Amino acid sequence: MKLTYRLLHLCVWLAAAIVSKAQELPDLKTLLDAQQGNPVIEIPAGKYRLNNMTYGAYQFTNLSNVEIRGNGASIICNSQELAFRFYNCTNIKISGFSIDYDPLCFTQGAIVAKDNVSNLWFEVEIDPGYPVDNVKNHRVQFYDAATRQLKRNSITTGEGHYSSFQRIPNTRRFKLTKSNAWVANEKVGDLVVLDVVSTKANAAAHAFQLEKCTNATVEDVTIYGSNSFSFFERDCSGTHYNRCKVDRGPVAPGMPARLRSSNADGIHSSLASVGPLVENCDIKHNGDDCIIVCGRSFPVCRIDSAAKSIYLLAREANLVFYVGDTLQHVLYAGTKSGKVKVQAVEPYTPTTAEREAIVALYPDLLFKPNYTRGVRITLDALPAMGIGDIIYNESHTGKGFVIRNNKVGYNRSRGILIKSSNGVVYNNEITGTAMNGILVAPEIHWMGGGFADHVEISYNRFFECMFEKTNQGMPPGVLSVFYANGAAKVPAAGAFGQINVHHNTIQKSPYPGFVFTSVIGLQHSANTAEPYPCTSREHGKKFEVTFDAPVWEKNNTP
Repeated sequence: MKLTYRLLHLCVWLAAAIVSKAQELPDLKTLLDAQQGNPVIEIPAGKYRLNNMTYGAYQFTNLSNVEIRGNGASIICNSQELAFRFYNCTNIKISGFSIDYDPLCFTQGAIVAKDNVSNLWFEVEIDPGYPVDNVKNHRVQFYDAATRQLKRNSITTGEGHYSSFQRIPNTRRFKLTKSNAWVANEKVGDLVVLDVVSTKANAAAHAFQLEKCTNATVEDVTIYGSNSFSFFERDCSGTHYNRCKVDRGPVAPGMPARLRSSNADGIHSSLASVGPLVENCDIKHNGDDCIIVCGRSFPVCRIDSAAKSIYLLAREANLVFYVGDTLQHVLYAGTKSGKVKVQAVEPYTPTTAEREAIVALYPDLLFKPNYTRGVRITLDALPAMGIGDIIYNESHTGKGFVIRNNKVGYNRSRGILIKSSNGVVYNNEITGTAMNGILVAPEIHWMGGGFADHVEISYNRFFECMFEKTNQGMPPGVLSVFYANGAAKVPAAGAFGQINVHHNTIQKSPYPGFVFTSVIGLQHSANTAEPYPCTSREHGKKFEVTFDAPVWEKNNTP
């Protein structure tokens, strides 16, 4: 026992020494500051410290026709927050470096004790060299000790699953007490990952962010960790991601290999006017979806017919609506109605009664307390509309996206998530997703958008997807085009349009492999899903899904 104790502390000492050396790395800010105004910014090969603890993210603003060459450099951030922010840049290229964090944005360990009577608590001992400070139970994931992959027939949990989370004094152990006797099929010996948060107030989320950028190319950039998304773009146009990677990073001697890469999404494109081209990328082991293209939906909470104005409820600030944008109207029942043009936009504060009316219509809505904001939009025409109907900005959903030749997976949610139109998902390899391999859905409980039209999904390969513990309210299917409205009903044909799915293959995944609902103009052919005897899964049973055939359809027209 003495040898084990001494070995443990030697490993911790070695890791601390490595951290100390990391702090002595050359300062990246000084190097970048010296090249401001250059058409080519060079980061020579080597390791650098980005001191975002002191200075926050490094900001690149209003660049045009600039190239940033990383030359294989390794960039180590010293705070769990945003590393790089590119704002209002045009025709830029960023390439050839990796981003990592020290301390890491997560920690990991093993379950060493649990309540075997009432199943209400368990204890995790943190691995040597991994952080024990600023640990939170925001996203708690369970891994199989033999495979070091996410545990099958388990779940990812968060703060709401626990009534108590505390470090046991003078140890490297944390005790997690459940809010009720839920089961993740956890056992002693299982591995566990928890989040580590920045000590800074209002630390910025994500690792690499593009905002209001046009024709940016991001090439050969690897991200080993992030407090949220790895690559995040918002209100951009025509971004190209090529040979980018999100993966588990290296470790110091004496530390067990990492279990997680970033804490949330891999590549997240939000509110793009022209969608991204994502190709030849590897996005794996992250804490949420691998690749997502999306907009945002808003419920109608007031209508002023005389002024041709509608009032929309929102939970975030800085909404993306511009004069001249095209808005899509979706009936509360879930089918698309007409389109309208934006004439004017102004903020407004919704009343308590307006907020309560929407929450009553959307009982499964997430983040209900955050819906305290609103926007008033004056339209060129006002179609027949009701309270609770949905509006999304069709001009900012990432239309025209292409996602091809990528390898994604080994994550707790979806491989590819599409809430957009006029796009292609082609020749991707999706492996080991706890939920859907590809999901086309607005997910109205998130107020996501839009509702897909003219999307082709072809020649994708799925392996061992949908292994999470059954959730009867979750969208079913390994490859799924699915909508459930605010009343948790599958609508008539008309939520989606012109969806073509062909030559996709599914292996080692439960039935149904392919799910299609509410599509006008559905085509699907030459898709195969091999039978696979596995632990029973009943994802989507709430929506009357059946589980004895490779395809399940409801309310579609050819």
